[in-house]
Amino acid sequence: MGLVACGDSREETGESFTSLTTTSPMTTATTGVDDDDSSTAPPEYFDLPVADLPIEECAGETIPATQKLRGARVVFVADNSPSMYTETEEVEAQLNGFAQSVVDSGIDVRVALFSAAATGYYTTNYVLEGICIDAPLGSGLCPELPDPNAVAQDTNEPEFLHIDQYVNSTNAIPVIIEQQPQWGPFTMGAETVHFVIISDDDSNQPVSYFIDHFIEVEPDRAAIVHAVVPTSNCPEAAQIGQVYIDLAELTGGVVGDLCDQDFVSVFQALANSVVQEAELPCEYEIPSPPDGKPFDPAQVNVEFNDGLGGGFDVGYVESADDCESVDQGWYYDDPAMPTTIIVCPQTCVAIQGVIGSGVSVVLGCATVPAG
Repeated sequence: MGLVACGDSREETGESFTSLTTTSPMTTATTGVDDDDSSTAPPEYFDLPVADLPIEECAGETIPATQKLRGARVVFVADNSPSMYTETEEVEAQLNGFAQSVVDSGIDVRVALFSAAATGYYTTNYVLEGICIDAPLGSGLCPELPDPNAVAQDTNEPEFLHIDQYVNSTNAIPVIIEQQPQWGPFTMGAETVHFVIISDDDSNQPVSYFIDHFIEVEPDRAAIVHAVVPTSNCPEAAQIGQVYIDLAELTGGVVGDLCDQDFVSVFQALANSVVQEAELPCEYEIPSPPDGKPFDPAQVNVEFNDGLGGGFDVGYVESADDCESVDQGWYYDDPAMPTTIIVCPQTCVAIQGVIGSGVSVVLGCATVPAG
């Protein structure tokens, strides 16, 4: 599906063309992942085969796409209460693997962590062992003393931000809302922010508290909340994390059962969910024509394939200002010396949300203007 035939409205040039296809993830998030699921290799995201089309229909070759899917932004909030020492050790152990799994899926990821970073008192709360993240995600530099609400030494921007924040058994939701000035700028670049709450307890605030206050602090972005909490009254539970479970179900997140203590599977399920929600990019580098042929900016077209046998052609407009006058459109970053194709805002929205979909950039046929 990577190569498509040019329509009758395009001029035959006798030149071959290149089609560049980027597809969205096909991994499916689950709330319970067995060992076989967690070891499944990530799917391929680029459609590389040469389509079997006749030369007169502008058939050519497909080259690998270099664009990553639009960035994933994930904020972990880990309970530091004394009953959570084993679980916070697992967060420390699993976070690098989680981030690498997302990166291996072709997605730019940024991870923020709100949890105590050192041993010592956070006001009246004593932490026996803080969380410190090793390389490559973190810096591996671990603080000797608490520095409440400061940037922890294991921070490794732009990929990883650790705020030395004590999180008690019941206040994960207020921490998220009140710390927006910290995670908000760090997570820019994605329209959806994932929050992972890890606790052996429940929230003092209802679901509505998060919904109402998140809209206040982030009116233009969406949230997906994941909960790694007790789902039954097991020995590991202070109480069932019902508010966190309800919030995850409401926002389409993953629920991992803390009672199982199966953190490998839980973190794989979280990674799967983040990958599935990643968005197609809305900017595409122009691929080089094959065999050293010259690039002609008047022979470029953009097509969207929904992966279900449908899709639409995206017509050309002169500039971003012209996007409002068309249903779907794209334009060059610099019409005089173009290097990047940018799809209009409404087109960027229209191409999201379909697993297996993709955008093809086709060279070698006369550019079709937006209708």
